[in-house]
Amino acid sequence: MFKKIVLFFLCAFMMGTAAQAQSWSKLKKEGEEAYAEGRLAEAAEKYEQAFSKKRNKEELIFQAAEIYYTLRDYRKAAESYRFIKDKNDKFPLVGLKYARCLKQDGQYDPAKEAFDAFMENYTGQGKEILEDIIRIEKQGCTLGMEAPAQANRDVEILLPGSGVNSDKEEFAPFPVSDNELFFSSSLGDRARIYTSRREGQNWSKAEPPRNFPVIQRGQFGNGTMTPDGSRYYFTICSSDTKAWNDIRPRCEIFVTKRVGAIWSQPERLADYINTEGVTATHPCVIHERGQELLFFASNREGGRGGMDLWYVTRDLGTDDNDFTFPINLGPVVNTLGDEVTPYYDMDDQNLYFASNGHISMGGFDVFRSNGDEVSWSQPENMGMPINSSADDYFYILNPSRTGGFLVSNRVYAGGKNTTTHQDIFEFAVGGRRTVVKGNVYDRQSGETINDISVSLFQVFEDGRETPLINKDFNEGNYSFEILPERRFRVEVSAYGYVPGSYRFSANDPNTFIYGQPLFLEAENSNNQIPTPPKSDDPDDDPVNVPPSKDPRNTRVDTPENTPYIARGRNPNDNAEYQTSAPRHNGTYYKIQLAAVGTYVEDKFSDVQPLGRLDTELILGRGLTRVLVADFFSLEEARSALTKVKEKGYSSAYIVEYIDGERYGKAR
Repeated sequence: MFKKIVLFFLCAFMMGTAAQAQSWSKLKKEGEEAYAEGRLAEAAEKYEQAFSKKRNKEELIFQAAEIYYTLRDYRKAAESYRFIKDKNDKFPLVGLKYARCLKQDGQYDPAKEAFDAFMENYTGQGKEILEDIIRIEKQGCTLGMEAPAQANRDVEILLPGSGVNSDKEEFAPFPVSDNELFFSSSLGDRARIYTSRREGQNWSKAEPPRNFPVIQRGQFGNGTMTPDGSRYYFTICSSDTKAWNDIRPRCEIFVTKRVGAIWSQPERLADYINTEGVTATHPCVIHERGQELLFFASNREGGRGGMDLWYVTRDLGTDDNDFTFPINLGPVVNTLGDEVTPYYDMDDQNLYFASNGHISMGGFDVFRSNGDEVSWSQPENMGMPINSSADDYFYILNPSRTGGFLVSNRVYAGGKNTTTHQDIFEFAVGGRRTVVKGNVYDRQSGETINDISVSLFQVFEDGRETPLINKDFNEGNYSFEILPERRFRVEVSAYGYVPGSYRFSANDPNTFIYGQPLFLEAENSNNQIPTPPKSDDPDDDPVNVPPSKDPRNTRVDTPENTPYIARGRNPNDNAEYQTSAPRHNGTYYKIQLAAVGTYVEDKFSDVQPLGRLDTELILGRGLTRVLVADFFSLEEARSALTKVKEKGYSSAYIVEYIDGERYGKAR
């Protein structure tokens, strides 16, 4: 009988092991099938799930990371590469890819550390070249950290609506006039050229241009029209790609000519421009001194590496396509990386182009260089808000020069929440000013505090902060211009007072004034809360409403014992959890004691005098976090943490919460 029982459990164990093996292998097979059919997001998820069941199969998470990177989902790519970031021998340059994903996700400090770690451990070939590449990448991280404070506030970035953009790829904008736009889109899973017209504040639903030639095969896009409107140059690109990206597939340049109201059948440019086996793309055409100059990007031989910018010319006195042999724009413009999407502005003789080889705050940034043909000034990064931590290219001015268009896969508050597809953005010069301002009071007396020092920080999704500006004010109020679609923290200090701060998100498209009043606590005060001062200004704006009347300062907005589900906002602390703890506005802190399989309240009774015990059930993991709450200043939380550790909770730490959302370990 005993032998039968042992045999039964042995068989059950073997069947369970086989089921587990089948499970990860089945997920891997499903990932392979999804990839073959072009369902890349699904494929990446399947590989990721397979790896979670078979951690020794590191090639699974590598496949997931590579696909996420192809999809430009920088956050998920970094999270996947993180498991293998030190395995450069097995996965060449994986540490470099990991660092670049962090950079393009705007995580500049971790990215710099990752670049250093990769270079320190790298033992392969070409180390000198990699050192130069990483030096430039780290300079780009520094540029990205400094860019918000130096942003051009005369430029406003706008996102045209669904008439132009979709959840597919939109690119190559060409404004025929201030109110008519030609562009390319992969809507329908195949790139085509479309046109849209401005109708008041909106753009009309895009449709193919009338009387344009029909292209039967390949991706049809990247168009540019001659100044006289007689020719339209464009590309036809190979379609043998799992995810359309106009930068990578092999393309050739064609031209169609206007004959009355009709456009002629496309003509392919000569073999010495469309060289076999390489790409020629992103045409830009101008007329000067009796010649037509055609700029384009190509990875043909004779360049510096990757995609370079070239130009050819032809005489305007003829109607043929007899261009000169391509000439490289030279080493001032071109780098070992990629230079793409040239646009030449005749009025100021500036060449605008995108590059990931010059110092960029993301992947591709837009640059400007003055000159012509092969004589160019040192390229200048256009900075924010033209550039971002994502990919930015296809910069072009509109005919009136009051603004223009660019293409980016950046996140845009209120209209675009992912980097996995690129959209066409419009920019206007002389944009509306967005500000943060407020008054500062003595908490006990209610009087205005003069001689204050105010610091402004940009806050990123993982809780990191970048200092933007520090300024002294002597009239008890402050004001800063800020960029929209970002999160900030304001910190105010004054002699004899405990510093105060608050956070806010400038993501309301209908709001241009942000901020709130601050009541500072005098050092060694008895914490009495005063009656708020009355404003002498009958038109006083909301940022100066005293806290007692300001709904943003109501502490509890979710009652205790009401369960809700939330997710951590830090990439390293983003698990979904269920809790019934009260939610508070603003910043506050809790002390995490432990994460346990079974929560028994009596086991933590020794810390109950320090605060309320909260629990957070981590969904899908069977673990419950146990926390002591709430502390409304970091100093208070640190004092309590010392007492917690004295009671034997040596691994306890402080967790930051903002507006009821968990932001991970506090600094």
